[in-house]
Amino acid sequence: MELKVLKKTDTEIIIEIIGEDDTLGNLIAKEAMKHPKVVYASYRIPHPLQNRLEIIINVEPGANISEVLLEITENIRKFLREFKKEVEEKL
Repeated sequence: MELKVLKKTDTEIIIEIIGEDDTLGNLIAKEAMKHPKVVYASYRIPHPLQNRLEIIINVEPGANISEVLLEITENIRKFLREFKKEVEEKL
């Protein structure tokens, strides 16, 4: 996976991720929309033959977009740790 910030302003960030697809894009966008400071979040695959996706996240004015993004990724990590624990217990 290769990550590149295509655009970053006070209220918007667009991140390109090479080597990933809809699975990761959907996970990040859905988790971002749960965050109280996120106004809009989505992802797109610019071209179906290219192995890359773009994540778009807009936050409320005054929110620190870097902190919001770190909170989103930490929430995903927490969910996956809990999921892994449940799977290990059931198997």
